[in-house]
Amino acid sequence: MINFLAMSIFIYLGEAAFVVLVLGLLVFNVFSAVEKERRAFWRSLYVILGLLFLNAVLLLLPVKIKNIIFGTFFLLFFMFLIVLLFSPKPKSSIEIKGKQRKKDERDIIFSRFDLKQGSHRYHEYYKRKKEFKNIDERIRKNPDILTSYHMARDRISFSLADSEFDFLEYLLNRTKADIYSEKMDMGKQVNSQLVKNVLKYLGADISGICELDQSYVYSHVGRGPDPYGSTVECSHRYAVVFAIKMDFDIISQSPRPPVIIETAHKYVKAAQISIIAANFIRKLGHPARAHFAGSDYKAIVPPLAHKAGLGEIGRLGILITEDYGPRVRLGLITTDMPLAIDNPKVFGVQNFCQTCKKCALNCPSKAIPLGDKREENGSDRWIIKREACYEFWRKCGTDCAKCIYVCPYSKPNNFMHKIIRIANSKSTGFQKLFVKGDDFFYGRIPKEKKSLDWTKK
Repeated sequence: MINFLAMSIFIYLGEAAFVVLVLGLLVFNVFSAVEKERRAFWRSLYVILGLLFLNAVLLLLPVKIKNIIFGTFFLLFFMFLIVLLFSPKPKSSIEIKGKQRKKDERDIIFSRFDLKQGSHRYHEYYKRKKEFKNIDERIRKNPDILTSYHMARDRISFSLADSEFDFLEYLLNRTKADIYSEKMDMGKQVNSQLVKNVLKYLGADISGICELDQSYVYSHVGRGPDPYGSTVECSHRYAVVFAIKMDFDIISQSPRPPVIIETAHKYVKAAQISIIAANFIRKLGHPARAHFAGSDYKAIVPPLAHKAGLGEIGRLGILITEDYGPRVRLGLITTDMPLAIDNPKVFGVQNFCQTCKKCALNCPSKAIPLGDKREENGSDRWIIKREACYEFWRKCGTDCAKCIYVCPYSKPNNFMHKIIRIANSKSTGFQKLFVKGDDFFYGRIPKEKKSLDWTKK
């Protein structure tokens, strides 16, 4: 009797491993149904049914054979978990290798395409920056975003997006105001919590604070209401950076028209939050300035967001946050109000992006590199072909966002995906497993979701 029980223990252990595996897949299956991820739902269901069928067949075998098979399965399952749990923790972080130079806003692609062909400013710029002229002229052969060509393709969607951007233009001159003479200062820690609480109340999903690194302040004005080519003056000590999550269902329609509607919508929200919050800080007696798209940025926001602890810069060239991945739009306030700074976060993005490459494989313009990082302006990073990316934007009429949609970190911030993200931050072995699992359940080349219809209830 004792000998029989001793032999049967392997069956119980193997059966327990089967149950754990099936329950985990069942939870995934339920969440996939809620998220309307059809491929993930059906594939996980087929795997569950396959495991149950295999388990039923194995239970019909003689006890000795069952002991061997279930014992082997348990040992493999146990060893697999040990390997995952004790594989190295992702430690790679963004590397600053040398002195970083200020960037001239006139050189960014949006500023270049704001130049009116044939104008004095146009000729002066390309005389000074000959390296951009040929490629920019080629891109200009494509119709600009939100022009009549694209409007004819989807009048409703592009008209809504254009209306949102019109409102952003209306807000451009509302970044500055008088400072109240009576200063209120409750100390760095309390001031910081106050500002973060106000941002959350106004609609920011996450926020952080860092010192304003002057390397990320533009050298000269390239866009916005200030005189073109004038020296940028932004000497505030602190940068308050916040992020607003974008709707996953809309981003999943990339690169179709709804994407640019969501982009503009969240830029408007970020502008409203930054204007109100900056004015609030000024009313407490401290200098503050709002920075937002449209464009009235005086600094480059993604690296400041990294320094403020909001996330890491990934392979796709933009910020990846812990809870929403790259599916966010950023806002910025600079101020001299005494604030406590946050530390940059490292949660495995650099290691994960090295393995994943999903954004690069899905990029319609092949602008995202499949290879390793390279040094650019003092930092080690994946270098995006910005002109190729923007050229595709003009062809499709939207800001694409395919890389944002397919990034595994972009998935809804629910219980299941939170657990996966935590495991991702703890184990390089789990990262490799997750990449394979994401490809299997969601597809290496995920399908676009059904487009919005604004005329239906």
